[in-house]
Amino acid sequence: MDDLRAQAANGIRVDKRITTGDFLTRWIDSKHNVKANTAAHYRRYIEKVFIPHLGSIALADLRAHHITTMLQEVNTSAQNRRTSSTGNATTQRVRAVLRSALSDAMREGYISTNPAALVKMPTATRTKALVWTRAREDEWRAEVQRLINKGSTPSLARRKAKRPTSVMVWRGDHLGTFLDHVEQHRLYALFYVAAHTGMRRGEVCGLRWADVDMDAGTITIERQLVNVVGKVQEDSPKSSASGRVVAIGKEGVEVLKAHRARTNADRLAWGPAYSHTSRVFVREDGTDLDPSWLLKEFQRQAFKADLPPVRFHDLRHAAASLMLASGSSMKVVSTVLGHSSTAITSDVYTSVYDDASAAAVDAMRALIPRNQAR
Repeated sequence: MDDLRAQAANGIRVDKRITTGDFLTRWIDSKHNVKANTAAHYRRYIEKVFIPHLGSIALADLRAHHITTMLQEVNTSAQNRRTSSTGNATTQRVRAVLRSALSDAMREGYISTNPAALVKMPTATRTKALVWTRAREDEWRAEVQRLINKGSTPSLARRKAKRPTSVMVWRGDHLGTFLDHVEQHRLYALFYVAAHTGMRRGEVCGLRWADVDMDAGTITIERQLVNVVGKVQEDSPKSSASGRVVAIGKEGVEVLKAHRARTNADRLAWGPAYSHTSRVFVREDGTDLDPSWLLKEFQRQAFKADLPPVRFHDLRHAAASLMLASGSSMKVVSTVLGHSSTAITSDVYTSVYDDASAAAVDAMRALIPRNQAR
C-alpha cells in the first residue's frame, strides 16, 4: 500500500485494471500524427504480436523479461519462415513500436519506467545489398536444379533455393533481359522508369502526368499510393527527402510518349466505362494501380524471364549500382533515390559499389586489346 501511495504522489496513475492490450488499443486508435500506412503496420503488430503475447498482462506489471520472451518468439517465427536474415530487423521494428507506445504511457502517467527501453537487443545491422554475380547466380541455379531433381516444381525450387542475402541486385544484363521480356507489357514504361530512376513502387503508382516534364526530361515525385488494409490511398512521399526531381533522359521521354498513346487507346476502347484519371500508370479501365498487385506482377514477369529472384524494391538497388558503375558519386545516387543522408546510401551500397567497381575495371580491360595472352 505504501508503494501505491508513493506512486500516486509522484503522479503515476495507479490503475491495476488496465491491461497492456487495452492501453495499446487505445493508443493506436488515438494515433493521428502518423501516415495511414504506418498506423496500419502498428495496428498489425498490436493485433498479431503484442496482444497475443502481452495483452492480458496489467500495464503496471509489464516487465522487460515479458518483452524479451516475446521478441525471442518473434525471431524464432521469422527463422521458421526462412527469413532469418531479416529476423533481427523484424524484432528491432517490433521493439521500436512498443517502446514508442510505452513512452506515451509514461507521459500519461500510467507507468514510471519504459520496460521496452530496458530490453537488451543485438546491434542493429542493415542488410547489405549484393549483386547477382555470375558465380552467385551459378551456385543458386545449381541449387534450384538439385531441388527440381528431388521432385520440387520449378516455382517452388526457385523459392526454396538459398540466396546469398535477402537483398539481391540484378546485373546490367539481367536488367536488359527483363526489360526486353516486358517490352510488350502494357506497363513496360513503369518498369523502365523504375529501373532507370530507382523510384519506389508507391511513387510510380502515384505518378501524375502533371509531374512529368517532357521538355526537360524530368519527373517530380510529390506523392505515392499505398495499400492500407486492402484499400489504395494517396499519400505524401515516405519522407521529406523522398520528394525530389529525377531525370529520365531522351529515351525515357520517348518511352512515356508511347505509353501515353497506349493509354489513350485504352480510354477509347473502354468508352464511358473508363475511369478518367491523371495518373500515368493505371489499370486497363483507368483505375489506380494497387502497389501490392504491382509487386506480384513484377515477380511473375521475372519468373517468366527465368531471372534470379529480386524484389521490386531491388530495382532501386539495380539503378543505384548502375549509377555507381557509371561513375556517379554517392551524393548524386543518394539524391536520386531520395535518401535522407548519404550515410544510408553508403551503408546499403558499400558491397554493391565494390561489385560495380570490379565490373567497371573488367569493362575497361576489355577495351584495351593485348597481343599476348595474360
